[in-house]
Amino acid sequence: MILNLCRVLAYKQSGLILSKKEGGHWGINNVSVKYYNLIMQALDEYLFDRSTNWDGNCTREYAAYMIDQIKK
Repeated sequence: MILNLCRVLAYKQSGLILSKKEGGHWGINNVSVKYYNLIMQALDEYLFDRSTNWDGNCTREYAAYMIDQIKK
């Protein structure tokens, strides 16, 4: 979800069609710095198949923030 929301926002804002990896890298550079660690954590899990403990409050806040950005 974290990387896919980056992909959707990249498409909405820039017309880019990106992979999950590319979307994550785009998000690191274009999404609020507040979510940098969350996006890095998602990239790490996706790229290196590592299990991660997610902060439910942070992920919900991120999802709400991203959805709001996508709707603009």
